[in-house]
Order: sequence, then C-alpha cells, then structure tokens
Amino acid sequence: MGKLGDGAAGLVRKARLADDERTVAVKFLAPDSKYIDTAVFDDVERRFKREGERGAHLRHENLVTILAYSDNQKGSAFKGRGPTNPFIVMEYLEARTLESYILSTPTAERGLLALTQPRLSIAVQIARAVQHLKSYKLVHRDVKPANIFLRRSGSGGWNAKLGDFGVMKWGDFHAALATGTLTVVAQKGLGTLKYMSPEQAIRPADVTIKSDVWSLGITLFELFTGQILASAHHVYELQAARRAHGTTASRFLALRCRLTGGDERIAELLLDMFLAPEGRPTIDRVCGMLDVEYERRFQGD
Repeated sequence: MGKLGDGAAGLVRKARLADDERTVAVKFLAPDSKYIDTAVFDDVERRFKREGERGAHLRHENLVTILAYSDNQKGSAFKGRGPTNPFIVMEYLEARTLESYILSTPTAERGLLALTQPRLSIAVQIARAVQHLKSYKLVHRDVKPANIFLRRSGSGGWNAKLGDFGVMKWGDFHAALATGTLTVVAQKGLGTLKYMSPEQAIRPADVTIKSDVWSLGITLFELFTGQILASAHHVYELQAARRAHGTTASRFLALRCRLTGGDERIAELLLDMFLAPEGRPTIDRVCGMLDVEYERRFQGD
C-alpha cells in the first residue's frame, strides 16, 4: 500500500491484512551494507527475530504493538509470489514523532525548563513504557525522540508510544557519527551515539535498564527544554553540570537554560539521570516522581 521508510536494517511498508482489512506497518529485514558491516548481518538477523518474537508478547498502551513475526522462509507467507525477507507486523500509527514535536517548539520558548501539561503527560507515558520493559527484563537500548510516536487522544492530549523501527535512512556515515544521529548496529554496539549511556558505548552486551534511564534522561531534557541537543558534546556538558558545585538553577543557567519556579525537583531528577550507573535513579523512581509532579500540578484538570 505504500512506503513508510527505509532504515539501515530494514524497510517499512504500509499494508492491509487479508483477513480483517486492518491497515498495518510491515518491517522487512533488509540490512544495508552501506551502513552495516556485512560480517555482522547474521547478528542483525538474530536481533531482528528477537525483536519480533519477544515484542509480540508485549502489550502496553505506551508501546507500539507488534502483532506478529514471520521467518517467511522462501517467501512462504506470500505463497512464493512475494518477498522472501523475514518480517515483523506492527500496528500502523498515523502519528508524529516526539522529535518533530520538540522541533516545533517556538524559538522564544526553547531553553526554558517548563513542565507544561502536554510535556509532562508525554514524559509520564514514556517513562511507564520503559518501566514496563523492565518488568520483562528487557532493555530497549535506543530510547530517543525519533523512536517515540505521538497521536492525539480523545481528550485532546497526546498518546505517546515507544517503538524501535529505524525507519530513517541516514545521510553521510561520518557526519551522522559526528552529530550523534547514526543508529549503530555492529559487533560492539547497538544504539544512537548521542543517547547512548557510557556503559553501553563500552560494554553494550552487559547493559541493564539503567542504560535506558540515561537515554530517557536526554530525551526528557530535550522534551522539557524544547530543544534537540546538537551532539554528544552537549550531553557531556550535562554530566559536568551534575558534578559541579552550586545550585540546580545556577547549573542550568550555565547551560543557558532558564529554570522556572517550582521545577527544581524535576531538574535535579534529570541531572541525576546523567550520573554513573550506581548513582542513577531507578526507572521506578523516575516514574514515581513524574507521577507525583503531574498530580501536584494538574490533578482535577
């Protein structure tokens, strides 16, 4: 029915199920040698299969629903008259990404750490999605605004869903590494450089949910300040700010971020998410604090 996107590891197409006419998104495994070393194609295929099979058992209102996975051996799913690639069937979302939402922030509002109802509601939902993955002992490893989808809810707010589809075909390889936008899939890494925790960059096979908390911290910082950080260097500034002396407000001012009254608790939480793993807050604590802040500000609205 149509092309939704091409990525480093796959192609995503819009389709309709034959049995009930539902519109779905189908992700075909199709690793691109321009972005992924051919020597690790087997590893990419294993990850793809694991994503499909495990994901099909996950059901949460803030996770993109994976409906089915098929090995599609010799094109069996298409009776030999179609693609032979393995594929994942997912719910189709007419939605925008959180990245586009952040980029639409008016210039005058960028850099202001503001906990508006829409932003805080989105933050609560994303954190709950990560918390749900933790309950299954799963680590997403690529939490970022481009992998979060927003669609209007019945109340006029936003329903946020975390996915992991790699639908964008990246530009120049070295430029993407420099800006932190490249999704890296190789023998030693999986994730997006700018959002990648230090331990994931060094020992990707050993990461825990604490690595997702790091990535979530950058995502929430970008959401609450209405600006996408240009590179990993800006993340290092946040790390340095957390280690520096002085008040939260002074550290944020040093980062050219204005701190509105009453936001100190969330500002401290965000900065704590950039600590070393042993000092980083748990995802349960992140969810709890965001829930409390939302109820305090908007209970009854």
